[in-house]
Parts: sequence; C-alpha cells; structure tokens
Amino acid sequence: MWQLHNLILYNLLDMAKLSHVLIFHCWSMDSLAQLAQLAQARNVLTQFKLLHSEVQLKDDSLKHNLLKLGIFVDINCNRSGELLDMAKINNNIIPQASERKLFNHRYHWVIYDRSMNYSKMETHFGQAQMYISADVTYVMRDTFSTNFILYDLYNKGGQIGGKLNITADREITCNEQECRVQRYLSNLHKRNPLQHRKSLTGLTFRVTAVVNALPLTTSKEKLIAFMANEEHVYLDTYARFGYHARQPLRDMLDCKFEYVIKDRWTDGNVSGGMSEDLITGVAEMSAVPFIYSFERALFFQPLTRFSVFGEICMFRSPRSASAGLGATEFLQPFSGGVWLTFGLLILLSGCLLWVTFIMERRCEWKPSLLTSCLLSFGTGCIQGAWLTPRSMGGRMAFYALMLTSFLMYNYYTSIVVSKLLGQPVKSSIRTIQQLADSNLEVGVEPAPYTRVYLKTSEKPDVRSLYQNKVAGSKLSPDRLYMTTEDGVKWLKDHAGFVYITSVATAYEFVRKHFLPHQICELNEIPLRDDTRTHTLMVKMSPYAELIKLSELRMLETGIHFKHERYWMRTKLHCYQRNYTVAVGLEYAAPLFLLLLAAMIICVGVLGLEVIWHRHTILH
Repeated sequence: MWQLHNLILYNLLDMAKLSHVLIFHCWSMDSLAQLAQLAQARNVLTQFKLLHSEVQLKDDSLKHNLLKLGIFVDINCNRSGELLDMAKINNNIIPQASERKLFNHRYHWVIYDRSMNYSKMETHFGQAQMYISADVTYVMRDTFSTNFILYDLYNKGGQIGGKLNITADREITCNEQECRVQRYLSNLHKRNPLQHRKSLTGLTFRVTAVVNALPLTTSKEKLIAFMANEEHVYLDTYARFGYHARQPLRDMLDCKFEYVIKDRWTDGNVSGGMSEDLITGVAEMSAVPFIYSFERALFFQPLTRFSVFGEICMFRSPRSASAGLGATEFLQPFSGGVWLTFGLLILLSGCLLWVTFIMERRCEWKPSLLTSCLLSFGTGCIQGAWLTPRSMGGRMAFYALMLTSFLMYNYYTSIVVSKLLGQPVKSSIRTIQQLADSNLEVGVEPAPYTRVYLKTSEKPDVRSLYQNKVAGSKLSPDRLYMTTEDGVKWLKDHAGFVYITSVATAYEFVRKHFLPHQICELNEIPLRDDTRTHTLMVKMSPYAELIKLSELRMLETGIHFKHERYWMRTKLHCYQRNYTVAVGLEYAAPLFLLLLAAMIICVGVLGLEVIWHRHTILH
C-alpha cells in the first residue's frame, strides 16, 4: 500500500498540482493512517469516505469553492461501480457521478484498478457522461513489473456523437519513498490536454440561431440559405453577422454545425427563445451574441467580446437656424443698447448735417431737418447721399459717419449669414423622459429585441416612454411599427417624428437616403446605454474554454473584425463644412412683410400730404 499511497500523492502534487483530495475507499484503518500521515507531511488536505452498501453522492458532498478538487476512487471496492454509474436503492434511481455530470474540469478523478481489466474500464466509462474538459486518470497495476500504468480518459461529447477515448499516458514506478516516471507512453505530457482534444472532427455541434425576416414555417434549408446570404445586410443584421462569424470557428474546430432555428433571442432574460435552448441543453452554443445582464449571470458566463449593440431614438432637427425665421431674427445680431446707440448716432448726425447746411448755404436752398435726417439714415444703411457738406469739417464728420456705418454693416451681415449657414440647432429634448413627456410621434422598429426591451424594461423613463408613446399611441399598427427603411424615410420627410431602432440596421438606410448635411441635423437619444454583446455559454459548459481560446484567436488575427466591419454600421459621419446650403427668398419673408408694411405706410403718408396740399390751396 505504500506504493499506492505515494502514487496518489505524486499524481495530486506533482501532476495535478492539487492539495485537496476526497478518497472513496474500502481499506483498513491502518492503511488510512499511513496515507493520512504521508498527506499531512506534504500539506495535503484529505477526506475519507467509505464505500458502504448504500453509496450515494449527496447534493452537497462534492460542492466546493476550489479551482479543482481531487477525487480518488478504488474501483476494486464492491460499491465503486454504483458511485461512478447509477445506484438503484429502494427502487429509486439515484444519479451519481456520471449522471450528475461530475466528470468536468472542476474535478480531478483518479480511478485505481489493481487488475489489467480493460473491460471494466469500458463498462464504467463507455456510456458515461464525460466531456472534452474531463480530467480522469485511470490507473492500472502492471502484473509483471508492478508499475502503475496511467491512462487519460475523455469523451468529446456523447450528445454530439463523441466516443470514449482512452490514451496511455505514462508508466510510473513507486517505492516506499517516492514515485518517478519510468517512461512516457504518448506525447500527452508535451502539451495542455485541451490542445490534444481541440479537434472535433466528425462530430456535429448543435448551435441555436435566430431568424426574424422569414417565418419559422419556412424550410430549414431556406432559413440557412438566408443566413448564409451576404446581401441586404439590414435584414436580421445581428443574427446573420453571428452566423457568418461562426463559420471560421466551425473550420477551426473541424466539425459540423446543426442549427436549431428560433424566432427570438429570449422572452425575458433567461426564458424562451435561444437562451432556453442553451440552459436546457438543446444546443451547445448560440450563433448570435447576447447582452450580459445580472439575471443572465446566474446561468451564463461570458467568453469574448462580440460586437457593439445600441438602440437609439432618432428625430430630425430643422435644416438650419434660419428655419422658422421670425421678424426678430434680423434684430438679434445686436443688442437693444447697440441699436439704440446707433439710432441716436444717426439722429445726431442728421441734426449736425442740418446745422452744417444752414451755415454753408445762407443765400441758397437749404435742406430741412427731416431731409438731413434722411441723408444720415441713408448713409447709415450704406446707400450713400446725394447732398454732402462743402466745408472740410463737415466732410470729415460725414466720413466718420460713413466709416462707422461701414463697420456696423459688415459686422451685421456676417452675423446674419453665419446664422443662415450655421450649424443645425439641436433639439432641447435630450433624455428619454423628456421624449416621453413631449408631443412628438413615435415609431418603433419591429425587431424582437427592441419590442421586448420596451415592454420588459424596469427603468422608469423607458416604462414611461412605452406607456405614453407605444401602448397609449393612437397611431395605427402600420404607422407605429414600421420597417427600418420605411421608418428612416418617414423620419427624413417629417420633422418631429421619432423612430426607435437599433444602430446597426438604421445607419445603413440613413447613409442611403440622407444627404451628408442632413445627417448633421439628426438628434439621437440612446434608448439604452451602448453596450457590448458577448458570446455566452452556460456555466460549467465543457466547451467554454475551447470556444473562448478559438474566438480569441480569431480576434487576434482580425478575422472577426473583418466580418464586423461588413455587417455593422455603428457610426455616421457628419460633413457639416463640406456642403453648400441654398438660401432662398423664403428666409427673408419677414423682411418682405416689413417692406410691404412700410410701403403701405408711405402710400398712406403720401395720400395725407396730397389731401393737405389741396386743403391748403383751397383755403
């Protein structure tokens, strides 16, 4: 027994690098005392369980918080088979190690068989639920040399067509002091076990996928052909992107994919759709990514980053600041104080001109005070003057007035033009709650993830938006739920219309139908924070590490980003300085109205003058 005890400690400490072991045995107390003494001397924590007549693995007997737990089973004991397979006690089938899927990466199993009986090995492990991540070492005693032969046992997955694989690893010779390797029987020691098992040649991997553009009643061949098609990237963008991104993974694993087609990701967070297929074991992985949430963290583990996912509320702003220009817009370049000062300056200049004309034209015709003020006003409007002072001082004063008017005019016109051709004015609506409280109409992209999020979100602002704009909408279903292209077209033609959509699908049509400067006029409010989607697999999945390493390899080589750049449109370019804006006469409509009013007043004044003139002649 000393040799066996040393082998157990050698396998745990030197090979598996573990310090905790659970031993199922049928040995005498003396043998257990020897093993416990050796383990204590090497700082190995041991726990012993006797294989009695009723062998059961209680629900908490193998639970642990360690990275890996070592388990030793003496298969020569009478009840060891029931521990590894199934136990029938009181006519009840009690699942044991195999049925409870304990042959995984969190347990290091050492199965000891003192005889060279391969049939016993195949009996216990031929149909056992072993996976590619299994860490099972089967130890046999060579009857001739009394050395120990170690075999590596694993199955790449019986549910995907895998068979039991038995590989001779090494021959160990032990004495009462130590153990050492007599010889290696294969090259397993040269690489990580996962590197030897990474090829799934001849196996069929079950993959769940989603299709919304076609009904599920469509034949499976047409659904797969639709996902494989690279045209019309706006149809089921995320689903088809995931399908194409998984094809290099399939080639790396050298296996086949069998697709389970669904019409939605999930009904909530973990129920229904693809998520339920993963949890119940219908599929090993999904072709499309998921958003990692707290509820999903209870069942899933994230492997790698897949893509950026964002949903936004888009609506169009006026084309420029001049849209809806009022009569007061042309007064805004200057403050009221500046306008008052300029008006007083023109009035003062008119009075000074009138005094100057009186002094210069004593014996000639002299313009009246009103005429002098009109001359000053015309000079202030850069219209020139038909009568100017003759003296040097008067002309210098007139030049000063013209220079002041020139500076004021240029400053004024530059501000007005900059407003006409300036950057679009963004809406004051910046949050979801403000949008929910506004009077804007809302349309929704009929994508399942958008509709489910609006209905099930627990955020107060999103719930308010759903209640006010979706559930309480008076629009017809055709207007409320519009296809992506129709929604973007309606958004372009109707200011104040809000379209809720995903970034990847909408941006394709925005680029197609919007002019470059119109893109700058779009307002965007995130429906949910931009987040990254991940490849998710159920916790304790035996394929998680293999898929993770394969996808990291694709990220490093740029294969994944190649597909992402083709399928995802996550950025709009605003070229606000590289376009020409046509400013028509409609922008000066308030000024024309003002001119019309002035002409009417002038005609009225002219009529009053005619009447006064006739009245003066008659009397």
